[in-house]
Amino acid sequence: MLLRNCFIRSWGAFKDICKPSVAHTQHNLFRFYVNDVPNDSPKVCVVGSGPSGFSITQTLLKNHPSLLVDMYEKLPVPFGLIRYGVAPDHQDVKNCINGYNKTAESHRFSFYGNIEVGKDVSLDMLWSQYHAVILCTGAQKERNLNIPGQKSKNIFTSKQFVGWYNGLPEYQKLDIDLSGGNAVIVGVGNVALDVARMLLKPQGLLKETDIATEAHEKLLQSNIKNVFLIGRRGPLQMACTRKELSEITDLPHISTSIEEEHFGKAVQDALKKKDLKRRKQQRLVSYLLKMAKMSKSNVSADSNLSVLFLRAPLEIITNNKLVKSIKFLKYRMKDDNPYEAKPVSTEEVEEIPCDLLVSCIGYDNEPIDSAKIPFENGKIVQVNGRILDDEGLYACGWCNHGAKGVLADSSNDSMLTGSTVLSDLHFLFAKKGNLSGSRQIITHFKNSGKTIVKWNDWKKIDHFEVTSGKKMNKIREKVLSYDEMISFVRS
Repeated sequence: MLLRNCFIRSWGAFKDICKPSVAHTQHNLFRFYVNDVPNDSPKVCVVGSGPSGFSITQTLLKNHPSLLVDMYEKLPVPFGLIRYGVAPDHQDVKNCINGYNKTAESHRFSFYGNIEVGKDVSLDMLWSQYHAVILCTGAQKERNLNIPGQKSKNIFTSKQFVGWYNGLPEYQKLDIDLSGGNAVIVGVGNVALDVARMLLKPQGLLKETDIATEAHEKLLQSNIKNVFLIGRRGPLQMACTRKELSEITDLPHISTSIEEEHFGKAVQDALKKKDLKRRKQQRLVSYLLKMAKMSKSNVSADSNLSVLFLRAPLEIITNNKLVKSIKFLKYRMKDDNPYEAKPVSTEEVEEIPCDLLVSCIGYDNEPIDSAKIPFENGKIVQVNGRILDDEGLYACGWCNHGAKGVLADSSNDSMLTGSTVLSDLHFLFAKKGNLSGSRQIITHFKNSGKTIVKWNDWKKIDHFEVTSGKKMNKIREKVLSYDEMISFVRS
């Protein structure tokens, strides 16, 4: 433990120790101690190929001269949330894939797709073959509304609806009915705004994206004209960005309605007090207030967006098991500090017409191995990404801190967890010795007949999708079947 304790426990502590080298880049700072690691290559396993998985892989490979990274992904294709979560009209956000592709070309990186950790291979097995195992599995467990009627027809979670239009295979058979006129979206985060935009945006603007073709064709026939975006708390707690909101409100055919009553004196006073930590939040709420005062009513509008606050869903009303309306309990804010205000029931119930309901109320973490991973209040117990002291188990991204933030937050988190892993490697190598990494694991899969998708196999799928897309004047046409994806491995 004396050897262990001499190494850096966090990025902040490391910077303090290296104050004489303040002018160094982060790259050089890492190498300040990484060069002392033994010549034998430490082996690191990254579980998950989304933004956090690739970001921490980039951090590790860049800042260690010999470390090897094996990435395991439960799907046959990489990129996780970038591929199946980012909206089709946000192709600029997906440009990070270019950097991920460069990382994947490193001779010190290996990709193993179609392998689900916890099912196909145990965490114990990975632990025994790698010096460090980093969980980058995201937040997988969706929250439910938990109200009467939620099992009715035409009610979907954000994961289902977003997965449907983004081509996630398991959601391509969803029976989504867009023949009605009213859609209700519970939630006011960026995902909720993505869903609202997909319903309201002229579909001609989406035809050249990577949207799933069948979903696009159904959206072209949509009769949805009124979208209600409903938040449980007030405008100061709205979790989206100003840019995401304006992408809808600036559409020329949209009429926007925002209740001005929720922007009372306490809220407006809070906006006048400039707060750097809340600058983005204040910009958003200032924009909301501006829109509320304008009461944007577009005489030429053929669709409407209504943003409603302080409403909690109570009950779903159905007709022949099909959603027809939703009852909401209305709230008011009670607190001198509007940022920390708690909603208080008014006992007033409001019923809103609804032909399509999408709940966008977030995700919780779900452990791969609850017996080994300490959980508290639905989150992994960790310090600077380190889960179990002295054992080489780490968490990064949403599975670390929950489903919040944007891609830049995943990058920042990868730096923090990455610095922790790098500072631990010398100790972990000394403790575990020279390990085999993927060798024994892949041999096991070959003997069992399990099909493994490697990076060159993914490149075949990628080439097929891009080529198919070009024929349709699209960025790509995604393969919508896992079996078809696997077929490229055998071709």
